[in-house]
Amino acid sequence: MLQVSDLSFHYDPHIPILNNLSFYISEGEIVGLLGKNGVGKTTTLKLILGLLPIEKGTITLENYILDTHPFQYKKIINYVSDHHDLYNNLTGNEYLNFIADMYEVPATIRKQIYIPLINEFQVEKYLGQPMKKLSHGTKQKIAIISSLVNDPILWVLDEPMTGLDVEAVQILKKIIKSRTNSKKSVLFSTHILEMCESLCDRIIIMQSGTIKKAITFKDNPLEIPLERIYSEVINDDALDKNSSTE
Repeated sequence: MLQVSDLSFHYDPHIPILNNLSFYISEGEIVGLLGKNGVGKTTTLKLILGLLPIEKGTITLENYILDTHPFQYKKIINYVSDHHDLYNNLTGNEYLNFIADMYEVPATIRKQIYIPLINEFQVEKYLGQPMKKLSHGTKQKIAIISSLVNDPILWVLDEPMTGLDVEAVQILKKIIKSRTNSKKSVLFSTHILEMCESLCDRIIIMQSGTIKKAITFKDNPLEIPLERIYSEVINDDALDKNSSTE
């Protein structure tokens, strides 16, 4: 599915953000990305999405290498940000159709995808208004809906719960889980450990621009709380050898 190999990146020549970072995501897998602020989570996601140039390393999705087949690669991935780079003068409907046009999704298909999600998130009454007049939570719901229009093989979310009400959070969790039914994968960054425990097959903990620890949940319950494992990892404490980590 996704293979990230030896990825390095600098914003400043003397300050590395990522340092030979490598990890994978399997078909139908939900993976959570954890770590303190500033460890490189969002940068990692932006590189995977092709929003930043690759300095060193390779990123492959299915059989497409991002650097050599960017068009084919980007057709099968999509993204939800915690910051809305939305076209604020467009109405909600115009924005949804703009994203669908970018992915060349036919009108009949986009309706099949959009209408159930619009109904589930209860945003139909807002779609005729300019995006700039909508609340953060409503914009986030529309961003989530738009990001599924191409039925991405890999769905990437950066702090997706930001601004959502309780009902919308439950809907989003249900959608994330449902992606695996069709062997689609999800990668999301979060600071909410409960979200990882309830959704993920595996979590990846980052520290200092690289992978510090991977923890498998699926069919392998943790013997100690995730909160304790996370705290020990990010503080460089030795992990209990009996914990279910890899």
